[in-house]
Amino acid sequence: MSQPNIHSTLREWLAYRPGLSRIFTKHGIDLCDDAQMTLDELCREKRLDPLIMMAELNRITRPSQCELGTDWGVAPLAELCRHLEETHHAFYQRELPRLAKLSSKVAAAYIHSHPETTELDEAFQRFQARLESHIRREQGELFPAIRRLMELEPPAEPPDIAALIDSLEEDHDAVDADLLRIRHLTHGFVAPPDGCQTFQSLLDGIWELEMNLHQNVYEENRFLFPRTVRHKAALSAAAHSNS
Repeated sequence: MSQPNIHSTLREWLAYRPGLSRIFTKHGIDLCDDAQMTLDELCREKRLDPLIMMAELNRITRPSQCELGTDWGVAPLAELCRHLEETHHAFYQRELPRLAKLSSKVAAAYIHSHPETTELDEAFQRFQARLESHIRREQGELFPAIRRLMELEPPAEPPDIAALIDSLEEDHDAVDADLLRIRHLTHGFVAPPDGCQTFQSLLDGIWELEMNLHQNVYEENRFLFPRTVRHKAALSAAAHSNS
């Protein structure tokens, strides 16, 4: 699908990249009422500069590092930590509060016609709390420990972070189970026939978050965790051989 332009409708922009909804809502654009208006029409109605608006949208749709083919199997671990913080964690910190508001709004609007949205809202809150706790542990404990580890040289004895990594891997399984529950409740992130654009934007946003999370978990389980364990083992072996 080619990228929309100034003459494309809001609905076409959201179909191209669901996460763009946060840009539109920030500028006071209603995802339901304004869905059929073109970006040009929206800019004129909301008195927005179309050049600035297009530049903002283009920044969001720029390819990520993983899309550009960065090889995390050989890149420095400190660089991988920075990528995880600046790409994935920044995405969660921006999207989780936005989606939580949408979820509460949908649950309130559809409490009678679709009472399952209350359970969906509760499931999303649990998922959000678990993922935010995971992020805090990585940024507050794991990433600083990895950066210190990379600065050590033999015969220094590296810290033992195996238990922390095991616990974070368990977190991955738990948040994946939470997302599976949300996917089940929404029948694969599909809004009901009478669902509004806000409802669909919520589900599109959760779907995009799921895709981001899968990439994040892959990069950690496949590269960050095992490479950290191997580097720690090599330092320990060198320290013992020099003792």
